[in-house]
Amino acid sequence: MEEVNGREESSDWFVEYLRRQGDWLEKTRGNLMVAATVIASMSFQVMVNPPGGVWQSDNCSSGDQTGTVSVCKAKAGTSVLEHDSSKRGLYLGMVISSTVSFSASMSLILLV
Repeated sequence: MEEVNGREESSDWFVEYLRRQGDWLEKTRGNLMVAATVIASMSFQVMVNPPGGVWQSDNCSSGDQTGTVSVCKAKAGTSVLEHDSSKRGLYLGMVISSTVSFSASMSLILLV
């Protein structure tokens, strides 16, 4: 009789363990969803409002006195760091990493 109680006790423990595992999976899924949402929103915000800001107006200089030929260095709405040659590599690295993180987090959100 004691062996039967011992087996029931161990099987109850195992059933309780399996119930906790299911709960753990739900909590992990929720945590993944929160983390992916935060990463997606941060990477989206970095691309919408890049570090250094964006040009507010066209930066054009006229080529001659009549003003018929103008050369624009920057167009309104483009990133300031994109046109700075010393920081262009860092800017491109930021764009690539932001694009990868946004794509990965959106994929995770859709899969979860």
